Amino acid sequence: MAQTPASQRSEALLLASAEDGNGAALGHGPRMRRPSARSVPPMRLPEHRDMVSLWLARDVLMPAILPPKVRLFFIGALASISGLIYGLDTGSIGPLTEMPQFEAVGGAITTSSSLQGFFVASILLSASISSLCSGYIADKISRRFGIGTGALVIIVGTTLSAASQNMASLFAARLITGIGAGQTVSVASIWLLEVATPDVRGKLAVMIQFMITIGIMSGYFICYGSQRIPSSLSWRLPFIIQTICAALLAFSVLAFIPFSPRWLVAHGHEERAVDVLRQLRGRRDAMHTEEDEIVIQKELADIKASIAATTLSSGRSASYAELFHKRYRFRTWLGIFFMACQQLSGIDVILYFSPIIFSSTFSGTTATFLASGVSGIVLVVSTIPAQIWMDKWGRKPTMVWGGVAMATLFLIIGSLFAAFGDRLPADENGEPRVVLRGGAAKWVVVVCIYLFIAAFSLSWAPVTRIYAGEIMPTRLRSRAAAAQQLANWSSNFFVALIAPVFLRASPSGPYFLFSGCIVLSTIVCVFKVKETKGKSLEAIAELFEARED
Repeated sequence: MAQTPASQRSEALLLASAEDGNGAALGHGPRMRRPSARSVPPMRLPEHRDMVSLWLARDVLMPAILPPKVRLFFIGALASISGLIYGLDTGSIGPLTEMPQFEAVGGAITTSSSLQGFFVASILLSASISSLCSGYIADKISRRFGIGTGALVIIVGTTLSAASQNMASLFAARLITGIGAGQTVSVASIWLLEVATPDVRGKLAVMIQFMITIGIMSGYFICYGSQRIPSSLSWRLPFIIQTICAALLAFSVLAFIPFSPRWLVAHGHEERAVDVLRQLRGRRDAMHTEEDEIVIQKELADIKASIAATTLSSGRSASYAELFHKRYRFRTWLGIFFMACQQLSGIDVILYFSPIIFSSTFSGTTATFLASGVSGIVLVVSTIPAQIWMDKWGRKPTMVWGGVAMATLFLIIGSLFAAFGDRLPADENGEPRVVLRGGAAKWVVVVCIYLFIAAFSLSWAPVTRIYAGEIMPTRLRSRAAAAQQLANWSSNFFVALIAPVFLRASPSGPYFLFSGCIVLSTIVCVFKVKETKGKSLEAIAELFEARED
């Protein structure tokens, strides 16, 4: 059977390591190390000159008693707390601005649709800038500490939000929170891809999206419960909970989350990368065999070959300009396009401003908050099948049928609003209002909204983020993820900024607009997307390089 260039390079590296005394994979060399009878060997981390850095870089606590796959999902869940924090903000920020208790501090935010939109979207503005810098940070200080420093920034931002006494401090605190959120989500997405094995990479990468949905649902119900508190604690409580979650993420980085083995190899720490791979892949006690060690060394050789190939071809360190070199241009634009279209689907209009959407079908604050909470439940429940079967469904088919379903549902909603939607006179604040007449039409719209959320959670929510990350080579992945996340946050900012005014001014316009965006991205998916399920990151790189050559 013919061998690919990467596999030939991998075998050469394995043979070389055996000949120069590093033949742990073959069991010959003096460097062959077997795990102890008690646990998987601890990782040796980079040397540092000061005591603070030594303390930060101490060995992580790896639960060796757990099977390797369970161990992966355990630390993956901890890293995905970054998604939980973002989800908590997404689910709570719209409802809390509708609380009467918020008016004393929020001021004009509660009476102006445009100002409300800017307040909600302000976190996305700073997150856009932060995500662009996250690629450099992830390469410079590691994926692990990139997540940790972002968590510390979130703690500062959410603490200030909870303590705010006026509108100016709320805006400032929200911008600070966005800096941390943009960095943690971007870097955690890279880290999850780089520690996963090919057979569970989809499941592990979906975990951050699953945590986002749990956060959104929790945010809705936290606000549903806290709105009954008569004091300002009603709207401060969601920010306090976000602060606690960010502190938990920061602690997890120090205690449990290891360095990315691919980052370690790229920075010349090959032996430490082997230690991490043994911690992540190895079995405990005497169950760790020489065959297990061969698999680990083979993965290391593949990583080294892939990084060496991209480094030699460019002759320089990774840069944003290189993303648009002929060799990587197609992959770069494809990832940016899909990450932007994920938000231009209109999903965050529903998630951020569900109280406004449901106010056109339900009367009363409690009913609209409860309907928003139900949408959060739908979001979580629908993500579970994607978590389980993503690596069986495949990337391309999931994106295509998901796009068809979402576009159809938004066309139905837009048509019903065009036929049964009425513009009412402006309220006391001069804001336009839209109401949907006809009992049957209202319930069809509600059901279609829930079905849209389900279709998004099953398809575009997990797949676009996974696909955009895995199609890039290791050396450029952090830079590419930063550019992709910039497109995601920027389009999200634009959508969140115009959504309140758009929803209140036009009964059907938003749904037709977003449906058109979904149709366009689905067409691109049909003709341009290559299937990547079940392939290693190095094999995916070869797949695209064959096309570009």
